Amino acid sequence: MLSKKILELPESATLKASEKARELMAKGIKVLRFDIGEPGFNTPKHIIEAAYEALKKGMTHYTSSRGIPELKRAISEKYRNEYKVDIDPNKNIIITPGSKYAIYATLESIINPGDEVLILAPCWVSYGGIVKLVGGKPRFIASTRDYRPDIEAINEAISKRTKAIIINSPNNPTGVVFTEKELKSIAEVAIENNLILISDEIYEEILFEGKHTCILELLDLDAGCVVINGFSKAYAMTGWRLGYILGSKKLIGAINKIMQQTVSCVPPFIQWAGYVALTSLDSKDFIKSMVLELKRRRDLLYAGLKSINGIRVVKPNGAFYFFPEIEEPNISSEDIVNYLLEEYAVVAVPGKHFGGYDHCIRFSFGATGVSEIKELIARLRKALEELRIRCGM
Repeated sequence: MLSKKILELPESATLKASEKARELMAKGIKVLRFDIGEPGFNTPKHIIEAAYEALKKGMTHYTSSRGIPELKRAISEKYRNEYKVDIDPNKNIIITPGSKYAIYATLESIINPGDEVLILAPCWVSYGGIVKLVGGKPRFIASTRDYRPDIEAINEAISKRTKAIIINSPNNPTGVVFTEKELKSIAEVAIENNLILISDEIYEEILFEGKHTCILELLDLDAGCVVINGFSKAYAMTGWRLGYILGSKKLIGAINKIMQQTVSCVPPFIQWAGYVALTSLDSKDFIKSMVLELKRRRDLLYAGLKSINGIRVVKPNGAFYFFPEIEEPNISSEDIVNYLLEEYAVVAVPGKHFGGYDHCIRFSFGATGVSEIKELIARLRKALEELRIRCGM
């Protein structure tokens, strides 16, 4: 009864890991959860109150499938103030139920059956699945050893069927922040080959060092550039499901048709909360405080991972992930993650789901405290020592 497309569609590796964690917790087992791709902070009070006031005022009905005017104007102002780019709120912005749906709607609008989409890896687990869902073919382009974009590899992967490139900076799962020079090189490749460049910038506010370069500073919307963003990470609003797309007038018009035929619109009281999140000074204070705390966790986890034999780790400059390489040649990432889960009650995500990195594991420190990080290091050190003994290493 099910379609072939759905039968072949993989589960989300991160959500699957979360289900396993909940099963153990239901049995009363205390688990260390390093699988959750969200900041472990409550949504700021002023944003919650904004939604409550909007509900009381009657913002509970259908609204425009493109989004409420106030939120679109606030997004336009954000990009003008922060990146010095002008975006027409009525033609170039659409509000979506989360940035994941934004990626889906964008790809659904541009991909024909068999079109190839280049995905810079390591990459978020859902990119490939969404490409398959809309009938495309994902092609993962491996990065350099330090997780930097490999421009030569991108060029070599382009074929007659290539339609788009997906990039993500700051990156999930590595925390790497692409430089302006790297992004410019990728933009040039897209222009030269008439490709659509989709830039997922959901982690733009979570930076520990360096500067976030918005792709719109280098490439125009009318030149085939698309920006995906949202409120989940910067404002701790993962459960609110509020995202947006910046694109050409033609693309936004196409995505609007998908919105009209699927979800109709994003709830207006949630959009109003997003408007307040963008325009309130309290939000800036919240982000600053959150990033400082995440940096403290980053530094602690980095020092701990570096101290363990058999682990190679790249220090993340943004987001809230580590993607260490486990230097054990005969053990898959799936086996290590299962071992950590079953023997040490540590929940992580296998690297093979992030574009084929079967020698790596993703640890998210967004929703974990200092005590959990210290305990993770202790358990991980012991687990790897025992694995070496079992494998005769």
